Amino acid sequence: MRIAIAGVRGIPGRYGGFEASAEETARRMQQLGNQVTVYCRTKQGKRGQSEYAGIKLVNLRVVRFSSLETIFHSIAVGLHVAFRGRDVDVVHMYNAASAFGGLIVRIAGKPLIMTLDGVEWEREKWGRIARMVWKISTWLAIRVSNTIVCDSRTVKTLFEKQFHATIQYIPYGAKLIKYISRSYELFGLEQFRYFIFVGRLVPEKGVDILLDAYSMLATDIPLVIVGNNEHDAEYVASLRRKARGDVRFLGYRYGEEYESLLVNARAYITASKLEGTSPSLLAAMGAHVCCLVCAIPENMETGGDDVLYFDGTIRDLADKWRMILEDTKTLNKYALKGYERVTAQYDWDVVTRQYLAAYREIAGNVSGG
Repeated sequence: MRIAIAGVRGIPGRYGGFEASAEETARRMQQLGNQVTVYCRTKQGKRGQSEYAGIKLVNLRVVRFSSLETIFHSIAVGLHVAFRGRDVDVVHMYNAASAFGGLIVRIAGKPLIMTLDGVEWEREKWGRIARMVWKISTWLAIRVSNTIVCDSRTVKTLFEKQFHATIQYIPYGAKLIKYISRSYELFGLEQFRYFIFVGRLVPEKGVDILLDAYSMLATDIPLVIVGNNEHDAEYVASLRRKARGDVRFLGYRYGEEYESLLVNARAYITASKLEGTSPSLLAAMGAHVCCLVCAIPENMETGGDDVLYFDGTIRDLADKWRMILEDTKTLNKYALKGYERVTAQYDWDVVTRQYLAAYREIAGNVSGG
């Protein structure tokens, strides 16, 4: 099967959950004998690589305009598929903002599957107009696609009710991190003697709550913040000013450095208030690390009974945090439970097969029609 994947910045993935999903599934699809093309974004004046792990990479330059970048790129992808992608059997686009390019794909007669994330218009960073655009994009994605996929049953149910649509659930996958590298020592850290948060530094991730709760603990164990926000330096600066105790902001970290920081942490902590399926939570579970997270429905779906939850308040977070600080038995129990859950339910090989089955179904339906 000839598969085109778009709606991501590119692979190998160093950006977020959609990019990781595209990379993990594309590599497996290529290994299974499919011909996979991934559309990537390149900066003005730069040329990206044309191949990765046997996957063809098509680099398209578009105008950089923050929140509209995905829309512009999707339109460029749609036009490329329409005029130069006649041998493509199915197009898979990530991100509701890709719906505008998806419309062109459908006009060109190509089968289209789209993967949508959480309720994007509820993010605090968006103004009224941007929120309206996100709602329209999601509505359009659902209307133009042959199949819509969500990686969270909670989000799937919400979208089905709000948009009166049938949506397929295909889970996100998780990498099992088994080796122990000592790269964490580059940051002056000791094995199993630091807590870690991983994520983009935006208000809905609740890092301010995390910092408040940490300041209530009597501990010299550092809190490591892995992430950044290049579009809001003032917000990141406000978090740095708020930090008390040994809080270390490491910015984005990838590859071996990131995995070493995660697998050697004492616990993964997040106060995120808005998620779909959280890739960083799954990664921490797959790294055999105890996880303490906010009890929003999406996190509870992902973690089940195998991670620890707090009720969203600073006081309860501090109390639960103090418990795993003092109770090594509970810490180890939830580290094992989370790892076993990921092994059983979030396997990239299974995810890839489910996507391939969805591709074959819509490709057959379109060609048959």
